[in-house]
Amino acid sequence: MTTEGLERPPLPFVTVILTARNEADALRDCLTSLIRIRYPEDRHEILVVDNGSTDGSAEVMREFPVTYLYEPRIGVSCARNRGIEMSRGELLAFTDPDCTVSTGWLRGLVQRFSDPRVGCVAGGIVPYPPRTLPELHAARRRSHTQERPLGHPVRPYAMTPNVAFRRTVFEQIGLFDTKFPGGGWEDADVSWRLLQHTSFRIDYAPEALVFHRYRDTYGQFFVQQYRYGFGLGVLTRKYRSARVSSGRAGAVREVPPACWNLMAAAIGYGCRRLELESLGLCYLDLLRVTAQQAGFMAARLSVKRS
Repeated sequence: MTTEGLERPPLPFVTVILTARNEADALRDCLTSLIRIRYPEDRHEILVVDNGSTDGSAEVMREFPVTYLYEPRIGVSCARNRGIEMSRGELLAFTDPDCTVSTGWLRGLVQRFSDPRVGCVAGGIVPYPPRTLPELHAARRRSHTQERPLGHPVRPYAMTPNVAFRRTVFEQIGLFDTKFPGGGWEDADVSWRLLQHTSFRIDYAPEALVFHRYRDTYGQFFVQQYRYGFGLGVLTRKYRSARVSSGRAGAVREVPPACWNLMAAAIGYGCRRLELESLGLCYLDLLRVTAQQAGFMAARLSVKRS
């Protein structure tokens, strides 16, 4: 039996959802990569959700042939939910404005859905070459890699800088939980609800690549780590019996004792010494733990007040 003359079934219609708040500097590169993906134009749409930007992000979004949406409720979960509600795709793909996607990104994700048991596909995340110490620190810790969270023996999950879901997943489990501040653990919550409340499984497509930029300043790094800590506080409250552990969040005990000694020396010699790579990286380890612990405690306190 030959397949000549038989029409292939059409590729599934995919909605790409990108959310941004004050990301004008990174958005142009991200959107340029999205409009260059190799996927039929009539089989996908790109929705870009402006989450209350004040820096010109909206103007950048309107430069591209994408659908512009506005979500005034601040929080990446709120923005993603807005995109889901306005989407038409049977598959929903997500990435972030600090990422650029490869031309074969979408096809790589979509191919894994040929298995009807797959409800979520995570794609590979590759870091841009680091230029600053905060970027180098994050790259060495591999803070954005799918392999570690997907390999968790008890509660695996997929990270949202590069992930796609079947629409039916959200119809069964609901949307992103808006209690999470964004940028920390809302993706784990969605993955765990998928595994708990549906018969779907999570697959991995390492060939479906996105390239991710880490936070390049100390201030941005601190804010990001604070959000990770806050999100972890929300997550542990929601899953009280869960063991939540991955490369994204840490604890004070994770900082090697040598780092504390080096930090004491750095304080004695002055801030200029922090320009040295070894001291700078130790300082970032301390900053990471401090920010995460502060965020975690803030989340726990906010829960107690509510």
